[in-house]
Amino acid sequence: MNSLRLFVDGFLIGIANIIPGMSGGTLALVLGIYERLIGALRRIGFSTVKKLLGVLRFKRHAFTEAGAELRRIDFGFLALLGIGAIAALLLTSKLIVYLLNEHHDATYGFFSGLILISILIPMRMLKGFGWKETLVLLIAVALILGLSVGMGEKQLERVAYKSGNETQIDVPVERTTQLPTYWELGLFFGSGALAVSAMILPGISGSFLMLALGVYFPLLTAINSLVEGVPGLLKGTITEAMAAGTLILTCAAFGCLFGLLAFTRLLNYLLERYRNLTIGFLIGLMVGSLYGLWPFREFAMVDGERIDTAHILPQFDMNLAITVGAFLLGGGVIILFTRLER
Repeated sequence: MNSLRLFVDGFLIGIANIIPGMSGGTLALVLGIYERLIGALRRIGFSTVKKLLGVLRFKRHAFTEAGAELRRIDFGFLALLGIGAIAALLLTSKLIVYLLNEHHDATYGFFSGLILISILIPMRMLKGFGWKETLVLLIAVALILGLSVGMGEKQLERVAYKSGNETQIDVPVERTTQLPTYWELGLFFGSGALAVSAMILPGISGSFLMLALGVYFPLLTAINSLVEGVPGLLKGTITEAMAAGTLILTCAAFGCLFGLLAFTRLLNYLLERYRNLTIGFLIGLMVGSLYGLWPFREFAMVDGERIDTAHILPQFDMNLAITVGAFLLGGGVIILFTRLER
């Protein structure tokens, strides 16, 4: 029964982590397992990796050391939570991609509500707000805006390249899957390290950081590509989409591992020594991401995939009403979780 409960806890934390603006750390607090989770994660270090890799020597004492190390880091507890979180990720990623393609404006409105209200959470952590905090906040906003604009230009180039002429709005375009570049793989690695560090902080959403860095939706697409390609893989067929998805998820996974081993310690150091500045930077990331979450866009369809190309003003119609309703719902979810945490 305890194992089942830990699996369910992990499933709930996985759902929280996949929704931008919701914090897995906050839900762990609500479920009463936060201290045990943080204690287990902080015991993981490079010595853990060394002892586990030692089993490759196939010596008895190496297996004994590895077993002792797994017990020291509370591996059974972490494994059950991890399996639950992965199950949540696999079951919900396809739903989110569907919502983004079929109900784009309302989904972005929901995410915008999550992020906007979530800004209040780190703001409560601040102990004063001076010119230094303002400066790092503006730097973070500029960083995210630069990434958002750069990604927008890249999307325009992609649509123009696939169509063979100027960008065509709302017109289907044939697409061929391309493997990610080295720069994109590095971005997936870095975002994985940053996101897994944020996921363990109550009030800070790791998936939000992935969204702000522009890797959230590509990661979901990569997961779906692998899941949909399993039947073909059993027959010995590997598509380019599966190869691309495997590269993306592998880099993100190694980034998460690096984040657990090193970046969490750096983040804890920054929060201890430069708490206000670090929180101010995180707030700036959240503010800047609202530009990228603007729901109303011109777009092109590339082989069934929606690619946004430009921000536009909304029209006063039912779509606007639904989007505003989704925005308010997203904000309400964060308010509910904030009260549960208190």
